[in-house]
Amino acid sequence: MIKESNQILCFTIENIRFAISLACVDRVIRALEVTPIPNAPLVILGVFDYHGSVVPVINMRHRLKMADQPVRINDVFILADTSKRKLALVADRADGIVNPSSNELIKASDIDSGFEAKGVLRRDDGIILIYDIEQFLSSQEELDFQAAIDKHCKYEP
Repeated sequence: MIKESNQILCFTIENIRFAISLACVDRVIRALEVTPIPNAPLVILGVFDYHGSVVPVINMRHRLKMADQPVRINDVFILADTSKRKLALVADRADGIVNPSSNELIKASDIDSGFEAKGVLRRDDGIILIYDIEQFLSSQEELDFQAAIDKHCKYEP
């Protein structure tokens, strides 16, 4: 359920605006070099080291069924915490924080039962699709990613 008091972080990919709950966002950083992981799910571009932790980079374009493109130097990583792990979402840019009012919000269930986004923020300057960070990796993708990490990222002295 989207609540009026929930702030969201808005970001853009291919001139389409998206958002996730600000409560799960750790920080936004410039894109870094990503190390591909063999046998990882297609939604994962690879990983990078973030203060000693291996962080998977989510291919947002793949997840959102958009044309793929490599990570560019001007892209940003939105570091977000899920109940299972920290993720990095690749975006063209972070647009800022919004505190939506209840009259601007439309629940996904009010649009279509098959609508993938959690909801829609309707603003004077356009529409922002709000997603649930917990839904970016399916249970199977999470298992497949962990298996790929376990197989290819072991350190044995």
